[in-house]
Amino acid sequence: MSLTSALGAAMSGLNVSQSGIDITARNIANVGTPGYTRKVQSQVNALAGGEGIGVRREAAQRQIDEFLQQQLRTASAGTAGLNIKSSMLSRIDTMFGTPNSNSSIAGAISALATMLQELANNPESDSARQSLLNEAGNLAAKMNRMSDTIQDMRLEAERNIAAGVEQANALLKTIAQVNNQISQRQAGSLSVGDLQDKRDMAIDELSRLMDVKVVNRDDGTVTIFTSGGQLLLDRTPVELTFDERTQIDATSTYENGGMGTIRLVSGSNSIDLIAAGAIRSGALAGYVEMRDKVLPQAQAQLDELAAQLALSLSEETVASAAAVDGAAEGFEIDTASMLSGNTISLTYSVGGVRQNVTIVRVDDPSVLPLSNNVTANPNDVVAGINFNQPMAGIVADLQAALPAEVVVSNPSGSVLRFLDDGAADTSDIEALSATVTPAGLADGSTGLALFVDGLNGKIFSNSLDVPPQKAGFASRIQINPALLADDTLLVSYDAGVPLGDSTRPLDLLARLTSNTRTYMPSTGIGGPATPFNGSIDEFARRLVSFQSAQAANAERDASAQQVVSSSLQDRFDAQTGVNIDDEMSNLLLLQNAYSANARVISTIQDLFNVLMSIGR
Repeated sequence: MSLTSALGAAMSGLNVSQSGIDITARNIANVGTPGYTRKVQSQVNALAGGEGIGVRREAAQRQIDEFLQQQLRTASAGTAGLNIKSSMLSRIDTMFGTPNSNSSIAGAISALATMLQELANNPESDSARQSLLNEAGNLAAKMNRMSDTIQDMRLEAERNIAAGVEQANALLKTIAQVNNQISQRQAGSLSVGDLQDKRDMAIDELSRLMDVKVVNRDDGTVTIFTSGGQLLLDRTPVELTFDERTQIDATSTYENGGMGTIRLVSGSNSIDLIAAGAIRSGALAGYVEMRDKVLPQAQAQLDELAAQLALSLSEETVASAAAVDGAAEGFEIDTASMLSGNTISLTYSVGGVRQNVTIVRVDDPSVLPLSNNVTANPNDVVAGINFNQPMAGIVADLQAALPAEVVVSNPSGSVLRFLDDGAADTSDIEALSATVTPAGLADGSTGLALFVDGLNGKIFSNSLDVPPQKAGFASRIQINPALLADDTLLVSYDAGVPLGDSTRPLDLLARLTSNTRTYMPSTGIGGPATPFNGSIDEFARRLVSFQSAQAANAERDASAQQVVSSSLQDRFDAQTGVNIDDEMSNLLLLQNAYSANARVISTIQDLFNVLMSIGR
């Protein structure tokens, strides 16, 4: 071998050794750096045949288990979504409190019951009446704050979705840019390991926002889809948009357009990713679920509690009177005191088949027809009737909603009469009554509108007119201002009733703690066929227990998912991570090779000097 050839081989060996040292040093330096867990692999082979001294460092390449990597990303998306759910449910649980805590919503109901008992024991006491009003005010204020907190959390989720969409767009642009760089470098047979690491970091971060699928292409680039199959990035990224809402309340829903939605825009095409169910896990999915499902359910529970609290203390039953018209028999009832949302209960039988009908007064015909699930009773048929019309129209609408064997008429004023079919004898009117929410505080009934809808003292009647009165009622529930002006009305339910009479306080106490009511299954408490039945106090405790269980389950799910993610991360790191011992061993080998090649060059330099001196 000539000196020139030897020098060339030594220089080649020196360059290869230097490249290997750079790669090994980078692997060691990146240990523990987020996103740089991918080990750049090279084969280190002893050079033979006199081609140099030391080692040959083959083309650097990454060793990635793509299936394991996708599993890890899917698990990371699940972990991110569950962590958000667990964190926010923990805050809701703290807000509702524990069942036996005086600071919980159940504790506030119990405190009100205690004050009612005190008033029943001392109805003539000014301090007992004021204590009751103070406790009722505290309960109303607590419900107001809780409702506001729930809506604040929904708005927080809305803002986080907006921020997540902005971040996702930035990540998609980064991935697209790195894709192009990788394609160009790979076409020139240049190293792309650092660029692949950078792209993986961006994809990993994107997968924590939303569940994605990555498809590798032959030119080194990747294509990204949502798990639902929508294309996010091919050669260029799509654009994600979010029409963020800056103000929301309990009536704001995704379905009615009151909440923002995530859209995928590609050219002239636009896809609503939420409606398409394309975002199934990740932080974005977690926030969407909290905003549109979990938090609205908590609001519905609070509104149901507030509504049933107000109704339980104020509702009165209006009895019917027997009515006869020739051979036809039945009942009639005066509807003058009915407000929108108040109901008439009718039981009849035709051909021996009994049917329960709940007739609901509405004043806004746009809400008609009503579905059967507007009441909690699983065994009734609901008939919504527009009472904001002449009585002849009301009768006609009732007759249309009922079978011909049940005859409806208006004998006078605001009275409605329901009769059987008389001589035909195929039907019977078995029962008729109305449930109303009177505004009077001293009209002879022991019920009391202790709580009203808003500062103006509007009676809560559970109106279904737009917007439905129950929606967000917990944020508006207040003490009846008439009671604040005259607290003797807590006792005096009629003219001449002395302040020492405990009839009204005892009745209110029974309504709160003993009387059984049926609650809407849409709250998540009970089911459509078996709704929860119990007192107001019992329902409040059930709500607290429900939220506690929800938070515990979410925390358990998040912990379990974290175990899965950690296990997959450990497996992935074991395959692709840097082993310090191996890298240090390679570094010593490469350093020795570098030194050997350097000595060869030095020796060749000496030989050239000798040859030059001979020539002189």
